[in-house]
Amino acid sequence: MIIRILIVVFILSYIIWLINNRILGRNLVLAKVIATTLVVTSVVYLILGSLSYLIEGV
Repeated sequence: MIIRILIVVFILSYIIWLINNRILGRNLVLAKVIATTLVVTSVVYLILGSLSYLIEGV
């Protein structure tokens, strides 16, 4: 489970880097909004995955 979370975080980090460097350029406000959205999504995924692990007891 930890490896799956690490892979998701790595992929999201790469997406943030790609968006910052190639697509947005100097538009930092939009970059911050997108980065914040991706981080919040990752945290929600981590919380729900942890709860699922604890409840199911796998």
